[in-house]
Amino acid sequence: MFRTTDGWISQFKERGALWLHDGNSKRPHALLTSGMHSDGFFNSELVMEDSIFLNNACSYLVELLQQDNLDLSSVDRVVGPAMGAITLANDISRNLGLRRSRSCLRAYVEKEMDGNKKIMVFKKTLIRSKERILIVEDVLTTGGSVELTAAAITKAGGTVLPFVAVLVNRSNLTEVGGRKIIALINRPMPMWTPKKCPLCKKGSEAIRPKGTKNWNRLNTSY
Repeated sequence: MFRTTDGWISQFKERGALWLHDGNSKRPHALLTSGMHSDGFFNSELVMEDSIFLNNACSYLVELLQQDNLDLSSVDRVVGPAMGAITLANDISRNLGLRRSRSCLRAYVEKEMDGNKKIMVFKKTLIRSKERILIVEDVLTTGGSVELTAAAITKAGGTVLPFVAVLVNRSNLTEVGGRKIIALINRPMPMWTPKKCPLCKKGSEAIRPKGTKNWNRLNTSY
């Protein structure tokens, strides 16, 4: 198991799950689904698909939570936003339960529109009133999904614990809504509008990171 951010970054890169721009203007950069440009990209599915590797990552995340004085016995359930954090919530809850020799439940929230406002709601899963909930997220970019998840938990009668467990924190934040971020990888990956993108100004092309052809273009030697 890896014990440093650099170790996890190396392993995520080996799986093609994490890409970071090296500053070379000839190298393309990431065009995100939102339309924003970035010097980094994380594809959590390439971590989630490897059950043994994911188990090691979740085990270490639980260890980090313990080191930060989270009382594992206080966690009744682990909740993450769909789709990216469903598998993560399951594995975190399993690892947490094994460490304390008592089951920990899991659930997830899904996006829904309330008029013109985006919210998170429990649709296919539920929580019980007064349950103490640990929120998890695969990648934390702005903290918005975590805030919406916390609001859904509170509305359902749960209590949100003061930690957020994350695989990759690209936000440069240390907390969201007063909840401390505990992450395997803390690596800021700025995002810019196309007009303000410094990589575009240097001549780098923005391309979608997914897909073999584009992925090879991002990672080839220049």
